[in-house]
Amino acid sequence: MDERQITSADIAIVGGGLVGALTGMMLAQQRPDWRIVICEPRKEGPPNDKRIIALAAASAHRLSKLGVLKDITHEPIKHIHISDRGFIGGTELHAEHEGVEALGKVVAASELVERLYNSCQTLDNVTWLGGVRAERIEQEQAQVNVTLDNQQRVNCRLLIGADGQNSLVREQLRLKSDVTDYGQYGCIATLTLEQPLNGWAYERFTENGPIALLPMKGNDASLVWSFTEKQLAEAEQWTDSEFLERCQKAFGYRAGRFKSVSPRVFYPLILRRAKRSTHHRTVIIGNASHALHPIAGQGFNLGLRDVEQLCETLSNATDPGAFQNLADYEQQRERDYESIIRLTDGLVRGFSNQFWPTILGRNSALMLLQHCSPLKSSFARLTMGMKP
Repeated sequence: MDERQITSADIAIVGGGLVGALTGMMLAQQRPDWRIVICEPRKEGPPNDKRIIALAAASAHRLSKLGVLKDITHEPIKHIHISDRGFIGGTELHAEHEGVEALGKVVAASELVERLYNSCQTLDNVTWLGGVRAERIEQEQAQVNVTLDNQQRVNCRLLIGADGQNSLVREQLRLKSDVTDYGQYGCIATLTLEQPLNGWAYERFTENGPIALLPMKGNDASLVWSFTEKQLAEAEQWTDSEFLERCQKAFGYRAGRFKSVSPRVFYPLILRRAKRSTHHRTVIIGNASHALHPIAGQGFNLGLRDVEQLCETLSNATDPGAFQNLADYEQQRERDYESIIRLTDGLVRGFSNQFWPTILGRNSALMLLQHCSPLKSSFARLTMGMKP
């Protein structure tokens, strides 16, 4: 191979999406003595991410301190209403009761990833390789060699896989995962309402799957609605008016009348957790390591905490890919994974069936949550990404 096609770096990151770009920016700022290379398939600019992200309070605070949220449109979540359609169980969370300005903030992923991309472009120790995909990974004792689809090669002391659910890094290194197929499909869209949500977010559990509404600018709201595989085939054929009518019937009128809906995107809902997130001089983070059901809006927040912990672990490291660094990182992340996966998986399983004992149990739990302040506060702090 022509030596001009070989790039040497301290850290190479495969994937320039939200988690990958954030990792590159934070590590580069923290360690200006390290050279960092980010490999991203999109040729020009950041990835095209159409999601609306619910940032937990701790995540929003961290990104604000980094200056990432400056001038980005974001709507605060001041109240959360959780209910079970057709039953009396329900609870409300309020920012003022938890002593915080907001329980979280809602941002467009496209704005956030563009800000992170632009930040990476200003850092002298970051090289952004656009329009390239990793094809082959070879591990040596002192480095990892990544061959790209343009035959360029990146040699690094630490390889970070931030390349999403279908991670090539995870597959090439044969990092096995526990995967649960929920048999559900998520539908994301933007609704225009008759009135603004004014800081209210809703999680409504129905017999057909959960419906979440997040406040956006003006009268818009971000919708995430879950369907079974059987319902999906029908839902994909609905006209806008049919979709609005059925969504309104499932959700009710607590948030007012739904007036219009944007084009919808459907995707399968699974739980994936890698049995190991580290390998020789390699670590996978974000959705490459763990993919969650969107029921509690914890996916990106968990990935952000991956980035935080990795940066903390490497803050004083001499060799970023040293075994002890990666072992320490994995150990530190274990408890967070367990608690968040238990929360989201429990909500999916507990609210996705219509067995009467389960219905009675979950409604009793919602009522207990509503009337037991210490329990409610612990639950709120968990969803906000804070320690109890």
